[in-house]
Amino acid sequence: MRIPALMFLLAAPLFAATSPQDATPREAPAPRIVSTLAMDPESPREIVGWWSDGRSLIEVARDGRYRRWNDLDRFDRPSDVGRWHRENHAVFWLNSYLLPAPPPRRVALWLRDDVLMADVARLKKPFIHSATPPRVPSDELVGRWRGPGGELRLDPDLTYTWSRGGTVDAPIAITSQRGRWRLLADGRLLIEPFAVNQRPMIRVAILDEANRIVELASDSGGLRLQPPPPRPVANPEPPAREAAEEPGDRRPSES
Repeated sequence: MRIPALMFLLAAPLFAATSPQDATPREAPAPRIVSTLAMDPESPREIVGWWSDGRSLIEVARDGRYRRWNDLDRFDRPSDVGRWHRENHAVFWLNSYLLPAPPPRRVALWLRDDVLMADVARLKKPFIHSATPPRVPSDELVGRWRGPGGELRLDPDLTYTWSRGGTVDAPIAITSQRGRWRLLADGRLLIEPFAVNQRPMIRVAILDEANRIVELASDSGGLRLQPPPPRPVANPEPPAREAAEEPGDRRPSES
């Protein structure tokens, strides 16, 4: 039986990897685990931020609220909302607003290689803490879109603001619009004005080869996402100045 060429090419590195000099496999160092009871009560870890088990997401907000999603898309409607409170350096609780009210969820903290982890009651996999949420396709659309079609701002709270650019010849024309936006599961962009008597100003979304939205088309022209402005430097260094000459450093001119 002939072995396909592709299989042969993929299998070749396997024979090279089992040469005699590499016969002893190298074991990865075991992760350092610090359990809940062994955590330092004098140095409580920050729990505000985002928690994910790779498939679902929890936001613990600084104002005492939390939101939970059954997937990683924080732009979607959360499956659970409520308030949280911290019991001590190693435990906090999630109290849901759902009715009928489910039992509070106990969240036990622990460390793995100095990464903050959490075991959430009634959820199987451990959660990992992060200061920022995982990126999703909707993140690629947030920002300012500009062009002949005016300026469109898509905000993270799923609202938008659009203003028309240039002059308008028509006696009656919409010059600005506000509403809601959402990227649907099939990749379509949904634009819904707040005013029920207005039609959406975005007509078509233009995609690239990777099916990513690269341009939005309106009645008055297209709009493209603008790069974010550069971040200001916190402590810019002053420009280097030449050292002033001392009177004693001057050499007498030759006559």
